[in-house]
Formats: sequence, structure tokens, C-alpha cells
Amino acid sequence: MSRVCTSIPGLDDLIEGGFVENDVILITGGPGTGKTTFGIQYLIGGIKDKNEPGIYVSFEETPARVIRNMWRFGWDLEQHVRENMLRIIQVDPIRYKDFIIKEAHSAAIQLKPEGNMLKSTLDQVQLMIKEINARRLFIDSITSLKISPDESMVRFTIMEMIKNLEKLDCTTLLSSEIIKENSSFSVEEYLCEGVIKLHVFRIGGNKEKAIEILKMRGVKHDEIMHPYTIIDNGIVVFPTDSVIHSMV
Repeated sequence: MSRVCTSIPGLDDLIEGGFVENDVILITGGPGTGKTTFGIQYLIGGIKDKNEPGIYVSFEETPARVIRNMWRFGWDLEQHVRENMLRIIQVDPIRYKDFIIKEAHSAAIQLKPEGNMLKSTLDQVQLMIKEINARRLFIDSITSLKISPDESMVRFTIMEMIKNLEKLDCTTLLSSEIIKENSSFSVEEYLCEGVIKLHVFRIGGNKEKAIEILKMRGVKHDEIMHPYTIIDNGIVVFPTDSVIHSMV
């Protein structure tokens, strides 16, 4: 099986060299664990190290805010957009009326009408995949798709999204928020080929971050929690260290 480098130092060592090409992988964790940073780092690594264009779809943040926040890591998203190596799409799941596209050669944001949010988003993603020959896709976060009180509709929407993402010629990351640390499995965890969970534990007066690979189909993956940190140039995983003792 062909592998795709995660672009997260130390992580490839835990999953036999990277993600399986064209799989859909879920990144899940509580607030402040670095899910968005993880996904953007995956895209930036593909652009800089592998010459692989990428697409970022945001259901929460505006493109302007994402661009600003990623500057702290030295990642110039606007430059990559201008170079046709990156596309940024913002979807508003609350209004269900518009989605916003960051144009390739302009700092302006355009509104375009849409009817069915999921179909329009996937159509736009497919269009941009062909436009820049994208190989990596990050969708952040599908938690926003769970705003409907109709649980069956939420499950159907997420199932449809993942089913369609599997048909794209991209290796895809999805992020999802965990509100409670011991909450039960969600539908996306069952449907995705891989699930990576980011933890933050409070040890005394300090916080300790740990990464756990819950599943990775077709891969003999590490099952121990390992520490990770977020430094000036992104996330780093320490594959030879363990944080199991922190759970006691």
C-alpha cells in the first residue's frame, strides 16, 4: 500500500511510515489540543516537502482568521493560495445558505449561493481538486454538522460525507471535537479508516499532551499513548516516550 507522510515529526514511526493513500482519517480531541494545527501542518508539509497541493475546508473559522493564526508557525497560507498549491473554503453550516471561497489571486472573499450544503461543498472540493491537482484534504470540523436536533439526520449527513470523501483521489483528514473525555464513540469514528485522538491531561499544576492511535485499518499501529508538544514550527510527537504513567 502506498503511504502518505503525515508531516508530523515522530508520528509516521507509530503507523508504519504514514497514512494509507486515499484513506479518510479522523483527528479528534477536546478544545485546545491542536486539531486545526495538526491538519494545517499536514497540508503545509505536503506542499513544502512533497510538492502535493492541498485543500482546507473550514466549517468554523473564517479564512482571514485561519491565515492569521497560522502565521505563528511561519506558515504563509496566502502565498500557497497564490501559487496554486492551496485552496481554502469556508462553509457556514448554521445559515445553510452560503459558502465562502478564498480566491486564488485576491484577498477578497466571495459569497456564492447554494442549496444543499453537503452537495455544494463536495462539488466545490471536487472542482478544486481538479483545478490544482490536490492530493491532500483537511476538513475542520465536522462537529459543526451536528447542530441539528435530528440525530438520524446528523448521522446520515456524516455518513454521506465520508462515503463521498472516500471516492476522491485525496488522503483526507477530518477533525471532530470531543466535549467529554469519556464520551461514547461517534458515527465518524466507526466510518473513518483511522482515528487519532489528542488528549490533554492536567498533572498537578501542568498540562501534558498525549496522542493515541485508536485505529488505523490495514496498519500495524502503536497502541500506547505518546507525548506531543506544539512548538514554534508546529506539532512534534515523541514516539519513544510514553505517558501511560500519567493515567494512574
